[in-house]
Amino acid sequence: MTPPPVAEWPGAEIAPGVAFQGDGSVTLAEGPGGLPVLTFWRPILFREDSDKPIAGRMDCRVVASEGLYSEEVFDPEALHEVNEPLREAQGYKDRDILRDLSETVRKIDVVGRRKDPREHYVLSYILVRDGDRLIDIRRNCTFIHGKGIRRIDALPYVHRYTKLTYAFEPNTGNNA
Repeated sequence: MTPPPVAEWPGAEIAPGVAFQGDGSVTLAEGPGGLPVLTFWRPILFREDSDKPIAGRMDCRVVASEGLYSEEVFDPEALHEVNEPLREAQGYKDRDILRDLSETVRKIDVVGRRKDPREHYVLSYILVRDGDRLIDIRRNCTFIHGKGIRRIDALPYVHRYTKLTYAFEPNTGNNA
């Protein structure tokens, strides 16, 4: 199943110069403190190559905030460590953490599952340096499905159906 070209995907700006797009239903709402919160969902077929594919849904919430850059806060692993005990108490079991770290963009994707309700998830902490500005993006995608599936490779679905675009070159401080 090939998604349509990214240019045709709906989307919204979640911070100055940062847009989220998704191949599915995108809704922008105002969250606490006036922070824009973007929600996204799309139907998903798991085991697409099977004679008996299993249907489900991918739900995402995306939020971004901006502040001043400092080396101490440019650490997505530290952000996750603060949230990890609360998430464990809520039944989330992290299975893997994938890292993509550079001088201007630092991202970790935390992949795991929860038993009740039955779901898999990808929680992304994305920090983007734009000169003296630091943009903190959180993308939390959950995959809802029935008992017919035990394990999915969730991260490729997130990368296939969602996209973040920057209207600036990270770390230059110049908005386009």
